[in-house]
Amino acid sequence: MNFRGAGQLAKNQEQSGGDPERKASDRPARRKRDGARDASVGAALRSVYSQTVDETVPSEFLDLLSKLD
Repeated sequence: MNFRGAGQLAKNQEQSGGDPERKASDRPARRKRDGARDASVGAALRSVYSQTVDETVPSEFLDLLSKLD
C-alpha cells in the first residue's frame, strides 16, 4: 500500500544534510524557563480572563438565547 508523501521525510533529511539516526541526547539542551517571565505571562492571562468573565452579555445574544427556549 502506498501513502501519499511517504518517503518525503527521508528525502528532505538527505537534502538538508540531516542525520536520520541522530539521537535525542545529541540535541542541544533546552534553555531553562525564566520564572519572572512565566509569572508575568500568567498574570496577563488571568487579567484578560477576569475582564472577559466580567463583561456583560450583549443584548443580541440574550435575544437569541431567549428564542431557543
